Amino acid sequence: MKQILLFFGLLLPICSFSQFKESFSGTGVTSDNPWEGDVDMFAINASGQLEFVSPLGEAGEASLYIPTGYNDTMSWEIDVALGFKATNANNARIQVYTDDDISYYIQIGNNAGQISLYAKEGAKTAKLCIKGRESLSVGKFASVRLTLDDGKRWTLYTRTSGESSYQEEGSYTMKYIPVQPRAQMRILCRYIKSRISNFYFDNIEVSENTTDPSPEESPEAELVDVRQLSSYELQFVFSSPVDISDASCTIDGLGETVRIAYGEDQSLVNVKFSNRLEIETDYYLAWDNLFDLTNGALIDLALELSFDGETENPENPEKPEEPAEPDVEPGELIFNELLPNPYTGGSEYIELYNRSRRRLSLKGLAIATRKPDGSLNTHYPLSGVDAVIEEGGYALLSKDVGGVKPFYFISSPDVLYELKLPVLANTSATLVLFREADGALIDEASYSSKWHAASIKDQKGVALERIDPDAPTQEMSNWTSAIAIAGYGTPGYQNSQQYKKEDNPATHIEPPVLAPDGLYHIRYQLNHPNYHCRAYVYDLNGRRVAGIANHQLMGMEGELVWNGKDADGMHLLTGLYIIYIEVYGYDGRQSIKYKKPFLIQ
Repeated sequence: MKQILLFFGLLLPICSFSQFKESFSGTGVTSDNPWEGDVDMFAINASGQLEFVSPLGEAGEASLYIPTGYNDTMSWEIDVALGFKATNANNARIQVYTDDDISYYIQIGNNAGQISLYAKEGAKTAKLCIKGRESLSVGKFASVRLTLDDGKRWTLYTRTSGESSYQEEGSYTMKYIPVQPRAQMRILCRYIKSRISNFYFDNIEVSENTTDPSPEESPEAELVDVRQLSSYELQFVFSSPVDISDASCTIDGLGETVRIAYGEDQSLVNVKFSNRLEIETDYYLAWDNLFDLTNGALIDLALELSFDGETENPENPEKPEEPAEPDVEPGELIFNELLPNPYTGGSEYIELYNRSRRRLSLKGLAIATRKPDGSLNTHYPLSGVDAVIEEGGYALLSKDVGGVKPFYFISSPDVLYELKLPVLANTSATLVLFREADGALIDEASYSSKWHAASIKDQKGVALERIDPDAPTQEMSNWTSAIAIAGYGTPGYQNSQQYKKEDNPATHIEPPVLAPDGLYHIRYQLNHPNYHCRAYVYDLNGRRVAGIANHQLMGMEGELVWNGKDADGMHLLTGLYIIYIEVYGYDGRQSIKYKKPFLIQ
């Protein structure tokens, strides 16, 4: 508030006329400015911030908007915090520009906690224009600044509460935007039904000031050289590190690469094509979603190439291929996570886990579904996965990795592989992993929608996770649903419900702690997966005054989060209360009960 505004003043020279300012200093949402929209769903809290609290058990959107003008040079500033771990479906958006054809908005939060700029054109999928740093929007205030220069160049800056100055997230140049005589700035809160989510906003300013608030600017990554490593491989040399996690590279006539990987460092990118690059042939090559790792800016790269058949780096000749890995033996690779019922617009996936003590190749393996008579349907070879799976490593297989990345947190993009796979029925099917040469069975899973946890009523987008990688695949008790706090799926990394009996964890529930985000956090660790939870708050007369969780699926460890409010959305008065937590399973396990007094501040 005052402190932040003073900080802005120190960073930026006062050199422009402000079109609009809002610090929420009044008693109501419309006290200082004529906000419209879902006004009754927002409030000014005790800290003088605009706050929205989503209703438990419902999913939807709530928004406020206010008229603003436009110019060729503009800036939008806002402080924002999310009192929860954001996901791709649970986040905030700040819409800054809209006309009949296209809109631009800043998205606060996703599975990776990023603050990024998007463009949305009609019914098309939103386009990522500026990709922000990870973990920016997790449980802390961030100051966000977006500028528009010459009607066509966007630049996004952020500063978290722990940073002394703005950091540039990147820039994006588009076609010229015609100036609109009248438009809106909109605050949009998107929420899911599985938990209460708190959104906070403060210190909004829309002006004609586009001064760069970052102390210094790193040079943008530029293409320095393209080297031909072999008839199938190229190496791109950049002036600084680049981000290839979402990148794709295509050559007209040859299609997309089968592999994109870093060289000795992140400024060297090696790509491999399935078809030979013919000599003395002109090719047109284009990169998509390649980002500058330092600035987060999208690198617009398209060029014409021609090859003479010789490597461009004779001092580093092509390395001989490594000897093939031994055949995968039964039980060494296992089905570890399945998504048969994806979100609308998403894609199914199959996760394999290497539980052996050696490196394994997927070459020579195939996947198929089993018919009712025991025979196999169409074989889908995995030879297109040109990688070695390390001991304890994962391979995430999908027909469309672009239908996985937007919906889940991706810990290791390099273990996602796109290839043809059998269709997974939503209700049940039998998946078989086998060696093509001799038909040896590696693993088999006859999954069912009944394997989901009892509390999961809507299974769309919820992955089935294997609990113990060493326990039998076909035990129904060895599978359950991925938990909500993990985004209902953990593609390519450890399952949210993974558990081994020999680990023998102890059950521990900590008392509620009021965190800097204004929410009460209750840490827990459980001795078994697939527990559910009820949690309530009582006053000293034994009356239940608030609910925290009701039939919520728990992970092995994590936290419950509560906003300190009763069922009517009112903050409870300061004083002593009783918290009651009951953790229970559906397999005869003894329930765990926790009852302690605690102070609401």
